[in-house]
Amino acid sequence: MVDFHSHVLPDIDDGADSMEEAVRLCKIAKESGTDKLIATPHLAKLDETEDFIRLRDSRLDELRRELDKRSIELEIYPGTEVYVNDDVFYAPSLDSATINGSRYMLIEFDFRGLNINRLIKYVNEFFARGYRPIIAHPERYYYMQADYDIVNHLADMGVLFQLNAPSLAGYMGPAAQELSYLMTANGLASFIGTDAHSVAHRPTNLGEMAQRFPAAVPERVYDDMLNRNPLAVLNDEEIERGEMYAIRPRRFF
Repeated sequence: MVDFHSHVLPDIDDGADSMEEAVRLCKIAKESGTDKLIATPHLAKLDETEDFIRLRDSRLDELRRELDKRSIELEIYPGTEVYVNDDVFYAPSLDSATINGSRYMLIEFDFRGLNINRLIKYVNEFFARGYRPIIAHPERYYYMQADYDIVNHLADMGVLFQLNAPSLAGYMGPAAQELSYLMTANGLASFIGTDAHSVAHRPTNLGEMAQRFPAAVPERVYDDMLNRNPLAVLNDEEIERGEMYAIRPRRFF
């Protein structure tokens, strides 16, 4: 399995706060069935991207060496989670912030007060720059929980989505689980990540959480999200999306 979104690099953002915790997170991931993990530390200041990437790469090299020393066979790949606001319109090249040097970029937004028209402008900016935007944890944004048509419209634009495993497993509340389930069942989501930040808070136990994913979704869908699609990104290949269906709230909770 590939954990598509994690904050395991030590002392770079609000994720692992030490090398020891970073190693513990990697050990948990490996024991849970993950063999590849994408490190996606928060990139918040786009005018400082190159300095941030140098720090990320240094932390990544340090963690890889430590894992090798401890014989933990987990492959870690470079990425970022880019926080998007109006600064994106003035930012220099973001090529170094993509996932593993590919065309794909993981992005996130303000959780509560973002206007849909502004959101679409942000997304179009990434397309115009030649990137393929992947929106991190859409199921956690309040405005997407309130209006599923935002998700439908973004999917029609070609935006890709990464869901958080704790949401699918039911740990993040009914609204997040409902939206993540419907996106998965209707072909709108392409990736799953733990969004792990610490051993105590959202750890890297992807395999354990996968056992709690909704059983109504075919196994092949989860396989695409946990294996085939992430590998395509790591190899900078095109994501082959299947049939997609517009989602509507069931509101059973």
